This record gives sequence, C-alpha cells and structure tokens, in this order.
Amino acid sequence: MEPIPYYYDFINRSAMVLFPKKPFFDWLISIEEENKNVISHTEGDVYLLPDYEIHSEIEQWLKKHFDDIFTDQLNNWYVDESLWPAKRTFSMFNEWFSYTFHTTVYDTEGKLIKK
Repeated sequence: MEPIPYYYDFINRSAMVLFPKKPFFDWLISIEEENKNVISHTEGDVYLLPDYEIHSEIEQWLKKHFDDIFTDQLNNWYVDESLWPAKRTFSMFNEWFSYTFHTTVYDTEGKLIKK
C-alpha cells in the first residue's frame, strides 16, 4: 500500500462553534420585528481559541472569556451598547448560546491566515 500523498496540517488552535438560542433571537426581535427572519439562522460562528488538548481546558478558558464572546455576538448585530443586556453572566451566556468544542483544527488551504 502506498502512502497517502497529501494530508492536512493541523494548526495550533482549538475551536468553538457558537450557536444562538431562542433568548438571543428573542432579544433581536425585541429590538426590530424584522429580525424574525433570522430565526431560521442555524449556522454557527467559529471562534479560534488557544491550543488546548482537552475540553475541560477550553471550558475554563470560556468561563474567563465568555463576556468577550457575548459582546462580540451582540456587537455583530447592534453597536449601540444601550440595547445590550447589561448584566451578562456565564449562566446567561449558556441560556443564549450553545456551543461545541474542537481540539483539532485542520488547515485545508496551507496559506497564511489573514485578519
């Protein structure tokens, strides 16, 4: 059997895929009724995180940085902070979002990632 001629390299990052839940959509609709159209949005957002080998390490990271992610999600829709929920907690984050962790991230392009 010949060796596989090509394989993807993994990058030194973990990933979290974040999915909005009903309270997030309720918040959007409370601001603008037209936002009802986004409720069918099922695609998650991918956040690259530090390189962790086990999920419990990612969970610890998230407990410290959940509000950065929460803020990013709110800001992606409305930059007016007066529209955002003021007292965001980790418990609220878990009510508004579901997420999956991934400890291995492959680079299928092999090119420099641009910001």
